[in-house]
Amino acid sequence: MPRPYAVATNILGVGGSVDPLKPAGQVELSRNLQITTAAVDAAGMCIFIAFPALDQPETFQALIDMINAFYGMSLTADDVAELGKSILKNEREFNKAAGFTPQHDRLPDYFKKEKLPPHNITFQVKDEELDQLFNW
Repeated sequence: MPRPYAVATNILGVGGSVDPLKPAGQVELSRNLQITTAAVDAAGMCIFIAFPALDQPETFQALIDMINAFYGMSLTADDVAELGKSILKNEREFNKAAGFTPQHDRLPDYFKKEKLPPHNITFQVKDEELDQLFNW
């Protein structure tokens, strides 16, 4: 399943700033976080470096250096992003083979109907935008 969180940026301001109360930029933010998280998780670093890597380029570079040293490779940041995309693609293909459809990527209807205090808004990202999440 996708990793649909964006708390680090939306709430904590880690890795940039996106208005958490508006749909603008949320799909792109989620896409980029999912790609990066998949690659970081695959390296075994998980949350241990996720937040620092968003704000400190040297942290992400250290991850790349670690992978290269361990495997005798010479990956670049773009290569690591492609690794994350590949992982997400494989997960999606597995889910599809297991019978999951795009409808399973939807939040329950109450997210769009019930306003959440204190801002009294609902989930505002349109399904059509969510369907673009894995288009890279």
